[in-house]
Amino acid sequence: MRYRDISRSLTALIAAAAMLLAAAVTSQAAPPVQLTYANANYTINTAGGSPYIGTAVVPLTATTWGTVNSKGVVQIKINNVVVYHPVNSAWFVNQMLSSYRVTKNPEYLRRADATTRYILSGSFSDASGAMWFPYKFRHTPGNRIDMGIPWYSGMAQGMMLSTLVNLYETTGNTYWKTHADRVFRSYQVPKKNGKPWFQDLVLSGSKVSMWFEEYVGTNIPSSHVVNGHIYAAWGAYDYYRLTKNATAQWMFNTAATTIRDYFTSYRRPGTISWYAASPFGQYVWRAPAGYHKGVTSQLAILGRQTGDPAFATQSALLKADYS
Repeated sequence: MRYRDISRSLTALIAAAAMLLAAAVTSQAAPPVQLTYANANYTINTAGGSPYIGTAVVPLTATTWGTVNSKGVVQIKINNVVVYHPVNSAWFVNQMLSSYRVTKNPEYLRRADATTRYILSGSFSDASGAMWFPYKFRHTPGNRIDMGIPWYSGMAQGMMLSTLVNLYETTGNTYWKTHADRVFRSYQVPKKNGKPWFQDLVLSGSKVSMWFEEYVGTNIPSSHVVNGHIYAAWGAYDYYRLTKNATAQWMFNTAATTIRDYFTSYRRPGTISWYAASPFGQYVWRAPAGYHKGVTSQLAILGRQTGDPAFATQSALLKADYS
């Protein structure tokens, strides 16, 4: 081979090496985006106890949550038909527990026990051991969608988790703790259409936020309902109070950070806030006034639980918008 040919070959090799080196440098200069969760890593304040337990005593004759049958089970009717309703039952049970703690009247505890056992009897466990509370009545929010049957709710999962924790703390019966463990497993089930789930991960920039969906049905878009998300977060909060479980701590903190960061997505300055943070949820559920007042209170409680002053500010803004 002549010198000129050798020279040309070396030049070509040097050029090719330079291109490879440049590509390597470019690759090193722009590594893949590293996704992280939006999590403020709060030191959770559990001194206030469960947000569902108070000091008010409910009259045994009250029918706010339905009528109580001879077994002590609260019954709610929709279209004059008794339905299985985990959220309504959870409200009732926690009011019974609050009243029992004040009065020590065993009838309150009997009703709490019987109603919770009834809800557990209608639950099922999936292959992972997670316990679910399916809704089996037809629900058409705003007459805009049909949830299908069955449908699921992160609010129901969360409120029942809090209920089981509160029953265990009231009675010391490990039966309730065992079921609380199973319900908490449902928090870790990934989203899958046609299957029960309620944890929805949303990417915004390089941050991943975590929503607990209140309404989960087949082919139903995520709504990001604000109050339902917070009630589900409180299930993780109560479970953390009881167990100091690191996953429960992380989930509560991530859920709380999400609701803090999405404030401008559902607030409407000077008027009633949206029911949900997503456009789909806003289309379906609009902006009910009573709900706005409830979220105002929920944000104040989150402020005490997390120590983050942003929640107190947000609560004050909602109160100024509409009270």
